[in-house]
Amino acid sequence: MPNFLILTFHDLWRFVKKPIELSHCKASHQVKIETCLALFLIQIPPLLVLLILLGMLEKLGLWEEDMHGLQRIFKEMEPAFIFFFAVILAPIFEEIMFRLILKFRSNFLILWSVQLLTLLQKDKKRPLLKLTRKVWDKFYKWIFYLITLAFGLMHILNFEPSLNIVLLAPILVAPQILIGINLGYIRIRFGLIWSILFHASHNGVLMTIALLTGEI
Repeated sequence: MPNFLILTFHDLWRFVKKPIELSHCKASHQVKIETCLALFLIQIPPLLVLLILLGMLEKLGLWEEDMHGLQRIFKEMEPAFIFFFAVILAPIFEEIMFRLILKFRSNFLILWSVQLLTLLQKDKKRPLLKLTRKVWDKFYKWIFYLITLAFGLMHILNFEPSLNIVLLAPILVAPQILIGINLGYIRIRFGLIWSILFHASHNGVLMTIALLTGEI
């Protein structure tokens, strides 16, 4: 496992430096599971650093845990519904919304736009599709990170709006951005189902810890 962890980290780092739309990986389920486990372990140290930083900001009075709106809502819900929402509904919805479109052939926004323009230009779909694909490949790095950033910033809605929350947004959503990179990597390499499973597992671990410690 240590060697596999190192190999996964190097592969992830190469992807982070230059995200590209990889072809579908035909790895075995065992390799996929081990890769997801390795990624889960890899993200723990930076997430701990971010949690310590957030704790320091809280001690300085720049923000409070009570500002997290979802935490208040969860306290009024049954644990079973919290798990259903966080471990099943949220991963499926968020992965379809933010990770499905990371593959050109699955990006319904682009394909629908091409189809619409094709109808307006009277059957010039193939040249337009090729041109769109060239632009997609050329700017894929920026597309990947813009979508990842949007995924992270969406979670700022979990907090009650205030000036401090807006100013601290890059730090508050940094954990989601970090996890979003891993989810994007898994989606590109193994497919949407695996990014959903990773997302669900991640949320499941967090919810279990939160319930056991009485945070929600």
